[in-house]
Amino acid sequence: MLPKGVSKRVSAMKRRGFSCRRCGHCCLNLVDAYRGCVSDADLERWRKEGRDDILAWISTLDLGHGNLLHLAWIDPQTQEEVDRCPWLVDVGAQGFLCGINDVKPQFCRDYPENKKHGQDSGCCGFDPPREKTVGSPPKKT
Repeated sequence: MLPKGVSKRVSAMKRRGFSCRRCGHCCLNLVDAYRGCVSDADLERWRKEGRDDILAWISTLDLGHGNLLHLAWIDPQTQEEVDRCPWLVDVGAQGFLCGINDVKPQFCRDYPENKKHGQDSGCCGFDPPREKTVGSPPKKT
């Protein structure tokens, strides 16, 4: 049974040959995943859906001349960058799941961009399935 609030829907990744192994590598180890920027479209979607819980983790910097940079994931209590994605849920033997899968940012939806990108960044989602596909993620890259 999945924890309350965790989507049962599997990410609709359209990359041929990709199957998320739920190892958590991308959300635990790839700095771009948990210290990335979100788009104006992500913010607008979360505002429309009333996702103040997500918006609280975004810090917007005004770069001047109408340029805004929306930093994710900034701890709303300390205003410091986090060491891992705050929405990653450890479900034990089932691996890891995204706690905001249905509304996750576009940069998460787009990972990995292709097979080479996945392999270069340590994603095992293009590898042939093994008997045990969840557990400890690969080391940081």
